[in-house]
Amino acid sequence: MEAYPTAYTAHELPLLILSGLGDRPNAETSNQQAHRQDSGARLVTASAECTGDRSKLLLEQFSKQDGNREAWNAQTLPGPQAHLRYRLRTIGRNYNLPPRKAAPLPQSPSAEGFQSPQAVRELHSPLSPLSPGSPIYPDGVFTPLWLAKHQWQVPAVFLAFFELSSGDDTAQNEQIQIDINAIRTALARSGFKSRFAAVLMSDRSILHAPELEDRLSAIRRATTLDPKTGLFFMPPMTSQAEIGTFVQSMLATLQPLAVEYYRDLTKHARRKKARGGPSGPLTSPVDGGAHALSTPGWNVRYEFKQGVYAEFRQEMDVAERHYSDAIDNLFNAEGILETTPSWSPRWDEARLLCDVIALRVVRCQLWSGLTTSATRSWSNYRARVKDLVDRRGKGSQTYSWDAWESRWAEIMAQLIRRAALSSLQPTNTQTVEESVELTKVGIYAMPEKAVSASDRLPPFQMLHHPGYWLRLAVYSTRARREKAMAIPEEDCVPPGQSPASAVAYRAKSYDTYLVLDPHEEHPLARTNAFDHVAEITRLADSAAKEFAARGQVRASERLKLELSQLQANAGLFEQAMSTALPVWEECSWRETDWDELFVPLLLLVQECAVRCGNADAHLAVTLELMKLRPDVALDELPSLAEFMGVKWPNHEDITVHFENNQRLSPLVARFAFCDAETFVGEYVECQLSLSMIAVHRLRIAISSIQVNLSNGRSVLMTQKDEPKREAGSEALIDLSEMQDPGNDCMALEADLSMAGGERRTFSFYLSIRETGLMRVEDVTLMIKSPRFSIEHKITDLHDLQTRQTQVHNDGTIESRELPFSNTTMVTVHPKPPKVQIVLNGLRKHYYTDEHLAFGIQMINQEEEEVQVTAIASLIGSDADLPGPVWQSEDGGNENSTLNAGTIAAAASQTSILLVNAASTIIEYTIRVEISYILLSDPHTHLSKTANIELNLSAPFEAKFNFGPLLFVDPWPSYFDGSVGMDEEEPEGIPQKWRLGALIHSQATEGLSIKSIKLRKAEDVVDAVCSFSAAEGFDEQVLRQNEVARPTFELLSKKLSFEDRRPTSVELMLDVEWCRQADSPTVITGIIVPKLSLPTSEPRVLCTVIERKADDDPITLRYHLENPSNHFLTFAATMEANDDFAFSGPKYRTLSVAPLSRVHLTYHFLVHSDSSSTEHPLERVSPVLQVVDSYYNRPLRIHSGGAGVQVDEKGRLHILLQKGE
Repeated sequence: MEAYPTAYTAHELPLLILSGLGDRPNAETSNQQAHRQDSGARLVTASAECTGDRSKLLLEQFSKQDGNREAWNAQTLPGPQAHLRYRLRTIGRNYNLPPRKAAPLPQSPSAEGFQSPQAVRELHSPLSPLSPGSPIYPDGVFTPLWLAKHQWQVPAVFLAFFELSSGDDTAQNEQIQIDINAIRTALARSGFKSRFAAVLMSDRSILHAPELEDRLSAIRRATTLDPKTGLFFMPPMTSQAEIGTFVQSMLATLQPLAVEYYRDLTKHARRKKARGGPSGPLTSPVDGGAHALSTPGWNVRYEFKQGVYAEFRQEMDVAERHYSDAIDNLFNAEGILETTPSWSPRWDEARLLCDVIALRVVRCQLWSGLTTSATRSWSNYRARVKDLVDRRGKGSQTYSWDAWESRWAEIMAQLIRRAALSSLQPTNTQTVEESVELTKVGIYAMPEKAVSASDRLPPFQMLHHPGYWLRLAVYSTRARREKAMAIPEEDCVPPGQSPASAVAYRAKSYDTYLVLDPHEEHPLARTNAFDHVAEITRLADSAAKEFAARGQVRASERLKLELSQLQANAGLFEQAMSTALPVWEECSWRETDWDELFVPLLLLVQECAVRCGNADAHLAVTLELMKLRPDVALDELPSLAEFMGVKWPNHEDITVHFENNQRLSPLVARFAFCDAETFVGEYVECQLSLSMIAVHRLRIAISSIQVNLSNGRSVLMTQKDEPKREAGSEALIDLSEMQDPGNDCMALEADLSMAGGERRTFSFYLSIRETGLMRVEDVTLMIKSPRFSIEHKITDLHDLQTRQTQVHNDGTIESRELPFSNTTMVTVHPKPPKVQIVLNGLRKHYYTDEHLAFGIQMINQEEEEVQVTAIASLIGSDADLPGPVWQSEDGGNENSTLNAGTIAAAASQTSILLVNAASTIIEYTIRVEISYILLSDPHTHLSKTANIELNLSAPFEAKFNFGPLLFVDPWPSYFDGSVGMDEEEPEGIPQKWRLGALIHSQATEGLSIKSIKLRKAEDVVDAVCSFSAAEGFDEQVLRQNEVARPTFELLSKKLSFEDRRPTSVELMLDVEWCRQADSPTVITGIIVPKLSLPTSEPRVLCTVIERKADDDPITLRYHLENPSNHFLTFAATMEANDDFAFSGPKYRTLSVAPLSRVHLTYHFLVHSDSSSTEHPLERVSPVLQVVDSYYNRPLRIHSGGAGVQVDEKGRLHILLQKGE
């Protein structure tokens, strides 16, 4: 777009002039000042400019709203419904507006000395075709000066800033009023409808200076400014956020005024077009009756103006419609392009205007996201212009047309870049080969919905990225160069040195639209000419970058190859070398075997390297040509050394270093381990194969080959001095006589000279001392001569692998397929151990807390003595468990590591491993690892492991029942003075309890139970608790599913009478047991559920008095205990029963004092004495209901001693025991 005036191609933004913040002219405003017409109205104010940090911050925030540098799309520059951006211009206090009307022409007076009134003509704009002083008078269509006037001179909004100090400053108020009224008067006098607004910047807010409100009111009244849209008050602001918010709010308020301003201009242009053009005579008496602008020309002007005004409003769809109508008016049968002679300068002006309008049409479509429509518009306009040039111009076979095509293609690329379409943005995360859809990497944009739903589009009509259009520009510029170079010499002579007929012939034959004349395009002296190569280089570099950014590497490389060929043909070998060298170093054609492109590139780099003196590049390229084109690589010289000596006689230090496939080489190396697996200390066969692909008589002598392994070792094979041998197609060289010394580098010697088409395989053996995975790290081929050196390092294991090995068979060499794929890797296993581990003392089941002992027998099956170390460890659990230890024979400290010493061949040794089982049910593993060395080979460590799986289970399962018992001794009394005298004696009421246990054996074999004891798991802090020994238990053997029923009595006593809280007791039941009588005992702890002992709740206990004879009545005693500090009243009711008769109160009310207990005694006589064998002990079930009178809550009856039982439902039963 640089070929067109800047005003023609710039995007239109509402012009906002800022007055009073300082004058900051930029390059664009200075450029427009040079084209200004005579000044019109002058805006002069006397107030001082606003200075200070706040003014700078304010101007900085306004600059952020400048959209002149933004992308041309609806996201960054939205329409009038959103937040508009502006073109900002800062001025001082004085400003000159351009004249709206041209000055009247001077007129001659009449004979009487007076001017005739009929001679007065209507005045028009200085840029109108009707004004004689206009550059387009009388038949021109348009001038960029009109656009520059609206872009940089006539504002949509004129915003003036004034400082307003606090206090009663009447003079300042009057000066502000005078300046505002002067600006408004000058704007009105100018004829332009620009809007005006003023900003008063105060040093204090109205809250802190109330007098400012009166001054603001006075300014509003004196200037008649609208307080909402014409006058703004800015209080003190220091932060950028506050100032930014103020600026955005103010611009949002002014936005409707700016849009309305351009709407008024649009209405004016529409009315003038509706009238069919200007009224009155179209020419001046002084123009000699020159041809005036036609009606289609006026329609073009009005349509273009309406499109520009719509673009100012950011209504791009409306602007596109007006621009399209303007193009149609230019191309129609009566249009300017059809009626104006092609030799007239006006025809070139019309073409230039048409190009600009077409550019704006494409820009509007890209703005709206109509990518396919933009591509069609670009193509259609190109076709229409080509048809026009062929019919009315000099034809499309001129260098001018090629220049136009190049320019038009570059314009499309520039428009796409400025539009910044999201679908065409490059991405570096994906290449084209890996892409499923080209749109994902920004290759082309998908068509808009309206087009894609109806048409089946060809690929060309998809909008491609800028690189595609720049490549079209490159091709057109190359065609321009070819046609320029074909200009006859007689047409290359300057006009001053040519006859008039030749000059006239050139004017008729050559089209110079936006291009140089023939003698400047391609002068005979070849100086001061248009640099076609530089232009092609610029376009090609830019296109290549676009292609490369989107992963289209081949297209980028092809462009650079063609560019370097062009530069070399032009004799610019330095430039050609700098262009071709990066392509040669990184091109993809080397890997994909595109010899049709790669060979020309190599030949080009080879030639440029010779001309530019780059010997290293020349040697590397020659090496690649030896593989692809051996017929031309060395110019028929017999060896590479002689070839380099001829080409570079004065160079002796030529070095080439490359890795893998960075360069092509006629030498190919392959490596293979003949076995996929081996053991430490054993030898593995290796084969290194070399082949010469190039088929010619040249022989290359390799100086050395180095193979680096992953374990730090290497194999170095050097050239062996021996007589020249005859070349053969294949050879297998056995180097097994050279034993591996076992050090870091194994040195081999062999004949490494290679001839074309020859293959040589070297076989040798390696001894490996380390276990694990060993692989080939790299193979380096080194070729050295007195003049040059070549180093080829191969690190890509895929290039080194080979599935075939060579073997001798009856005097011939055969290839055998290896049964594994990865031949550059060998798995080294540890040497198989021959010391065996036998585990003694294993059981099927293990129980918690058990002390385990295992006999670990180590049997030496090696052929010599071994030195053994045994390590026991715990694996398979993260818990903190006791680890295994070895039993010490001398009674010393036990450890998890055992130094077993030396074991003779065929001998054995047994050690005891002790394990304390965990206290919880868990599964884990005890690992026993034996590490030993042969006394003959102390550097090789061998190991053997054995695992002991421990699945611990609980030997017992227990259930518990808990209840109260009667404490037969008297309770302490408040009336006993001796109570509480001893501070260490507990004061509380003694209470007795019974804990019964039901212990089931879960062991598969019988366990001998030695004892069962009850102990406290935690100390009781608020009471004293004591336990009795287990009752009903004797030492016994408990088999599976058998039950033991021990019973314990607990006595609790609170430390203080005042402590009425329940006591919590945590107990543990310790069961001492062993597997056999002579085996060590084990104590297994069983957790008793937490017991809560209520010490202040009333309870009822029932006891029976033993009878002396069976016919004696049964005596029951009910004990009502009140351990609380309150008087309690109970109602006791004995229910009648058919099984017995009783004597005692049927109903009784009992009042129990605090910390006391009362007794109820009943005598029962059983009605029948059934003594059967099935029920040796009869029982009766008396029911005594005891109800708390206060709470009306019944109390449960508990068994207070022997002979009384309470079942699960809470019913009381009395066992009838016979007397002795």
